[in-house]
Amino acid sequence: MVETRMTRPLTFSLALWQSATHDGADQIQERPISDYTKALESDPNNAAAYLGRGTAHLKAFNFDSAIADFTKAIELEPNDASAYTNRGSAHYEKGELAHAIADLNKALEINPKSALVYCNLGWTYEAMGDEREAIAHYRKALEIDPSLEAARDNLTLLGA
Repeated sequence: MVETRMTRPLTFSLALWQSATHDGADQIQERPISDYTKALESDPNNAAAYLGRGTAHLKAFNFDSAIADFTKAIELEPNDASAYTNRGSAHYEKGELAHAIADLNKALEINPKSALVYCNLGWTYEAMGDEREAIAHYRKALEIDPSLEAARDNLTLLGA
């Protein structure tokens, strides 16, 4: 476990995932863990259900369960950047910062235009005490999405 030197609490942003509804429109799905478990009982190869259940576990602070579900989602859909982003969030919350950075970098390989991932990398580097890297990642996040308040706020707090 990596020791952190944070002077303030940091919270990762989760990568939201979408699934098609019966009318074909995309909507953000948020359901109880039990709903995802039932879906997986009927289809154990449902990557979206693993991703959804992992996100529900993460929000419930069940980090090991979240990591297991995101890992399964990645096995089934290796090019899903949101699974890597969210698994990175779970590692971050556990203080496993090197694992978080590895997952976030993989997410960037898949989706190099993700302001969210750059911002989360900024949080991770900031937690490690590397303000220079944190600032660089927050700035990159704002290049991609100038409206990303978390990146702008963190730059301000770091005096950059």
